[in-house]
Amino acid sequence: MFCEIPDFGRCCFCLPLRQGILAFGYINVIFSAFMTGVYSYTIHNGFNETMLMYHGSLMQLDDEICLVIYIFDFLFALGLVYGGHTKNPRPLKVFYYYAMTTLLTTLILQINGVFSSYYPVSFIVETCGLFLLGICLHLYLIFMVRSLLKKLETSGQSYENQLHQIVNGEIKVDTNGVYPSTVLSHETE
Repeated sequence: MFCEIPDFGRCCFCLPLRQGILAFGYINVIFSAFMTGVYSYTIHNGFNETMLMYHGSLMQLDDEICLVIYIFDFLFALGLVYGGHTKNPRPLKVFYYYAMTTLLTTLILQINGVFSSYYPVSFIVETCGLFLLGICLHLYLIFMVRSLLKKLETSGQSYENQLHQIVNGEIKVDTNGVYPSTVLSHETE
């Protein structure tokens, strides 16, 4: 089965792609910092009734592990913002692979949480709605980062000046006697 992954030229149909990714990056930084503070507070004050909702999925983990997950999320979101500002593809690729990994992890944990939970059915239905919203936003960000990476790769390519080759007579012919696709032969018959 063949499925094309969409390429985005704009974010939310209104912002340029890089600025949209930066906006998403700053929102992720703020949200991750907020959740890091919340889980730090719950660990410090000893609240044992908290539950992590990472991208809407149910995770039955300790508070310390939840705190570590949000600290990593904060650091990778900072990498996204840095890569977006400097147009550096390396931090963007790192964030892209991190986002793909967290997407897969979130799907696995949600499936595990639904089938092995002791929560009422109404609560599971509500969290599945949050999960779908979180996954859609996460996928949208992944597709935007992928589009920006492709855009940065293609903008870094340089093409030979074929007009200069024609004027100076430096046209290179293949071994099969074929001219480049943009050069027309003017041989007389």
